[in-house]
Amino acid sequence: MQPTFLPRLLSVGSLVASIALVGCGEDAKPSADATPTTATAQNTAPATSTAPAAATAADTADQATILPAGSVPIQAGATAVYGAPPGVDFGVVQPGSKLRTSITLVNPTSMPIRILKATPTCQCTTVTIDGLTIPATGGIRVPLTLQVPNTTGIKQAAVNMVLRPEGEGQQPMQGPRLTLQAVAAYPVRTSPVYIDALTPAGMTGNVNLNAVDGVPFKVLSVNGKTPIMATPNAPAAAQVVSYDLRGETAATMPKWLFIETDHPEAPMVELRIRHEWSKLPHQVRPMAIIFDGYLANVGAISPNVPVPFTIELKQFKNRQVLAVDSADPSFQVSMLRQVAGDGDRVRVDASVTAASNASGPFEIPITIRTREGSENMYLVGTVR
Repeated sequence: MQPTFLPRLLSVGSLVASIALVGCGEDAKPSADATPTTATAQNTAPATSTAPAAATAADTADQATILPAGSVPIQAGATAVYGAPPGVDFGVVQPGSKLRTSITLVNPTSMPIRILKATPTCQCTTVTIDGLTIPATGGIRVPLTLQVPNTTGIKQAAVNMVLRPEGEGQQPMQGPRLTLQAVAAYPVRTSPVYIDALTPAGMTGNVNLNAVDGVPFKVLSVNGKTPIMATPNAPAAAQVVSYDLRGETAATMPKWLFIETDHPEAPMVELRIRHEWSKLPHQVRPMAIIFDGYLANVGAISPNVPVPFTIELKQFKNRQVLAVDSADPSFQVSMLRQVAGDGDRVRVDASVTAASNASGPFEIPITIRTREGSENMYLVGTVR
C-alpha cells in the first residue's frame, strides 16, 4: 500500500507556525544571506530529520556578565544605552537549530541604569536580565538564544527593554531593541522561500532549487504528484519547478508546497503558501496547544524503522502532554518523553514507524492530547 498524499489535509489544522516570522507572526520578508555576527549556531538535527536533540544542561543560557566601568569601548557621541552589536544575523542555519549569541548593553552615561524589564517579542527567544544594573560607563554582556522552528524560512525576533537610571526621582525610559534573525534552509535551498499567492500573479510561478553543496539531484514529486519542471529533470545541482494554484478552491488550497528530491540530505523540502484560503489554525481561532511549527519533516524513512522527531510547544509551562497519536494506520506514532525547555517552552520527543507496505511521500495528521484539549499538526516525509 502506498500512502496517499492528500491535498485536502492541508486545509485542516496543519503545519508550521510560518515560513517567514517576525516574532511569531508572518510578516517578515526575505533578506539577503548574511554572515553570522558574533553568533554561533548549534545544529543538533540529523540530515534527514529536523528534530533537535533532547534538552540537556548545556541547553540553558549562560548568566549575564556585568562589565565594570571603563572595561568596554564606548561609541563616540553615545548618550544612551545601546547594544553592541544592536542585532545578530545568524545567516543560514538548519531547521530546528538552537542558536546562541551575546550582545553587550553599553551604558555611556555617568549614572548606573537598571533594567526594569526585558521582553522578547517571541517565546522562541530567551533572555534573563530583569533587575540587573548596567554600571556607569560599563556594560552587561547579555546571552541570548533563538530557537528556529523545524521548518524553512526566515525567523526574526527582538528583545524590547524598559530602563530606569538609578537615583531618586528618575523615570522609566525605553531602552534599545536587540534583534535576532536566521534563515532556516535545507542543503537544497528554494528561491523564493515562500509562495506569495495573495495576488493573482502569485498563483502561478516557478521555484528555483539549488544544492548548496553542489550535489546533483532530481525532483521526484511535488505534493505527491509528478513534478512540472521548467528545466530538464536530469541530475543537476540546480532545478526549476513550476506550480499552478489557479484551480484550487477554499477546500483544496494547500498550505505548503512539498518538493521531494533524491538529494541525500534534503529528501523533502517545503515552502509555505500564503493565501486567504491557506491560513494556519492559530490565525483563525484560539488554540488549546500552541505549536512552534505545525509541521514535522522527517525526510526519508524506511519501513519498520522508528525515526525520532520533535514537537515544540509554546506557553506550556506546568502542563503535560498525555499522548501523541497518528490518524493513519500505516504510520505508528509514539510519544517518548516531554522535556522542559527555555521559559514556557516544552519539547516533546516522539517517533514514527512506517508499515512494511508503506512507500512514497506522505503527509499524516498527528494529534497531541492534553487535559486542556487536543490539537492536530502534520508529519511529512517519504518512505523509501
